[in-house]
Amino acid sequence: MSWKERNLQAEFKRELKMRKNPFLPLVYLLLMAVACVKAEQLPQASGLRFLSGANYYRAEAAPASLDGLTFSTSGAWSAAVNYSGEAGWLSVEPSSGKQAGTHTVTLSLRGNTSGISRCATVVIRSGDAPQLSVKVEQESLQRIDTDALSITSPKLGTSLANPLVDYCFTADPTAVEHDGRLYVYGTNDHQQYEDAESNTYEKIKTLVVISTDDMVNWTFHGLIPVGEIAPWISASWAPSVVCGKKSDGKPLFSLYFSNSGWGVGVLEADSPVGPWRSPLSGSLIDGNNETVKGSGNIFDPGAVIDDAGTGWLSFGGTQGWLAKLNPDMHSFDGEPVKLTSPFHFEANELNYIGGTYVYTYNTNWADHSPWTWGGTAPGACSMVCFKSTDPLSVDSWTYGGMYFKNPGYNGLGYGNNHTHLHKFRGKWYLLYHTGTLQDSFGTDGGFRCLYASEIEVDEKTATIGECIPTTKGVSAIGNPDPYVVRLASTASATQGVVFNETTEAGHMTAAVGSPVKGASAPVAGIIEVRNVDFGTGASSVTCSVRGEGLLSFRLDSWDGTDIATVAVSGSAWHEKSFTLFSPVSGVHTLYMVLENGVEADTWQFRRQ
Repeated sequence: MSWKERNLQAEFKRELKMRKNPFLPLVYLLLMAVACVKAEQLPQASGLRFLSGANYYRAEAAPASLDGLTFSTSGAWSAAVNYSGEAGWLSVEPSSGKQAGTHTVTLSLRGNTSGISRCATVVIRSGDAPQLSVKVEQESLQRIDTDALSITSPKLGTSLANPLVDYCFTADPTAVEHDGRLYVYGTNDHQQYEDAESNTYEKIKTLVVISTDDMVNWTFHGLIPVGEIAPWISASWAPSVVCGKKSDGKPLFSLYFSNSGWGVGVLEADSPVGPWRSPLSGSLIDGNNETVKGSGNIFDPGAVIDDAGTGWLSFGGTQGWLAKLNPDMHSFDGEPVKLTSPFHFEANELNYIGGTYVYTYNTNWADHSPWTWGGTAPGACSMVCFKSTDPLSVDSWTYGGMYFKNPGYNGLGYGNNHTHLHKFRGKWYLLYHTGTLQDSFGTDGGFRCLYASEIEVDEKTATIGECIPTTKGVSAIGNPDPYVVRLASTASATQGVVFNETTEAGHMTAAVGSPVKGASAPVAGIIEVRNVDFGTGASSVTCSVRGEGLLSFRLDSWDGTDIATVAVSGSAWHEKSFTLFSPVSGVHTLYMVLENGVEADTWQFRRQ
């Protein structure tokens, strides 16, 4: 039975053929239910479901075992509780002959963990006077308080697409496309957040990886443990990733990163989610290099591979530099050359657009006058670009304009600035960061979060239009297919959820928990997935789970009616299947509500 806080109701039909009274057909069954809950509480997530069947009423219970199921009867009706695995049912039939009057069977189920006490009464009447009343009760073991959920997501239940993820601080984006997905990497500000009060970056030795195929729902692939892979580093910031080909034609992902402000390191992998390895025992380049020594910070790499398959790497702080990469992608073909980079601060990136090399960086906070490079002088700490078709010729670079002001100019808070320009599925996007997620975590320590917005790019002239940052963000470019296996670590928004590593690189599971340091553990977590297309109809769902508790599926509102409730019990991973309370069709926002100790790995719906 699909239980609901306010108006518990369900309708089902069956025909009861009584063995000892064939002349007594069952005309109709009326279900009257009264929810023993308060409207302000969370919807309960478990209960009993009565299904049709010959000569009995089947009752499916949400808890994993029915050892808490008992019954009592009155009159001359007999009742028995039957078990088969995790399912149980109540068989009811007259003890002898025609039974007139009213008879009651009371069925009680042990306490649930949804925090809500509930009851319902099923009344069955026949056309020849007999009446059977079955009362179902379930006590409450724990009350879930919505205020106990540890954070309030800025996106949950809204149409906002920014920030990309709401459960961790991350910044300095870069991206690569592979097999129809966009993989985004960033500085793991959350590592600094967990260990310090302010973001001074020195504790960060990991990088964040997320991916998407629709720009709205993002899969969390966990962290790249740079400090473990390359133990010679002091910190890892501001990555830049490219995908080339090895001599055997297979992909080679090269991930460049800042080793604090001292140098640039590189990791390699055969997959965009790793496992990653270090091809070097030290920096690719650092402050000891005679060409760049004394020019400022040697950090913030920006890489690109042009149409000829040649790799290039930009880097620097105060002065921009460019180096040509060898085919191995972890050594240079010659010494770096200076780039035209007036009022340079940091955040180097490279793009190759229509045969033109586009170099972007962040200007400093100073007054940018006099400005003698054409166009209008950029604002403080804003993103500008220079263009060239002959990248190693210093004099060939020309000013392409300011394409992204500091987010503070548009009301999203001033701070450092870093962008990545990327074309994905025919659209150009700008990835960047702001500090807006801090309000949800109750901090103002300078911790950042990733945003994305569409941006206009003229590929014929390599001209970049100005991008305006917004919390609205981008629109979805696809709808998730619920009939393929989906990771529980995929979400458009979350609340009260943390993610756990598995033995497989990039594969995370979801569990109830708080990403806010020092917060009490919540009793429930919410995962939102937008624009799920059920097509003509789904009838059941299968999920891979472990732990103790409940996993509920809801549509279009996280506190709405359950379409399925899966009881979880067991420390080992196992699959659970559940028939939906009613078929689901069309496009919906899907909510998964995890209660107590449930951990979820995957989910998949089945068609009718």
